[in-house]
Amino acid sequence: MEKFYITTPIYYPSDNLHIGHTYTTVAADTLKKFKRAQGYDAYLVTGSDEHGQKILEKAQENGMEPKEYIDGIVEDIKELWSMLDISYDEFIRTTDEAHEKSVQKIFEKLYEKGDIYKSKYEGQYCTPCEAFWAESQLDDGKCPDCGREVHLTDEEAYFFKLSKYEDDIIELYKNNPEFLQPDSRRNEMLNNFLKEGLEDLCVSRTSFDWGIRVPFDSKHIVYVWI
Repeated sequence: MEKFYITTPIYYPSDNLHIGHTYTTVAADTLKKFKRAQGYDAYLVTGSDEHGQKILEKAQENGMEPKEYIDGIVEDIKELWSMLDISYDEFIRTTDEAHEKSVQKIFEKLYEKGDIYKSKYEGQYCTPCEAFWAESQLDDGKCPDCGREVHLTDEEAYFFKLSKYEDDIIELYKNNPEFLQPDSRRNEMLNNFLKEGLEDLCVSRTSFDWGIRVPFDSKHIVYVWI
């Protein structure tokens, strides 16, 4: 039986979910059931992205530990999916031990390969969006996504050499047009991101401690998907 793998985003549970999360999950579940009806071995994964400064601050506001705060929201999410008859096959939590060990293993391998290096990050940071911004990207000095205030961050960090793979990614998209669909998204990546040049990605933080520890440098936690 041919396999068909489907995944939603893993949602960020800093608060209860909204209609957008529901729309996405219902669409993914509908696709799974359609593929099952066609005879595929369809497998649906969803879950929750449970680390980061925003969740830490939300937990502190509620007088709770981060894991305790998240556990309640995750239970509400699962109850909602049950009410909507969402038949996911796996619910991944980034606080799961298996996930944390996998992240540490991958981080260490990339470091040993030379794709991760230590440097210093200085720039504007939006806590609600958990996003770094260059001065030129700000909208009247505020976060271009949410319009909130940003603050200057200056800290030691590890970086992933994303720029090293720029030409390889461009070649992949150009030689394999079916790799990213629809075409509008492929063109967006090529023209709006790759054409301008890729910068190395900050992948660790030291200013808070709610996250997965870098295995060879315990004062750092892994930040952002690698």
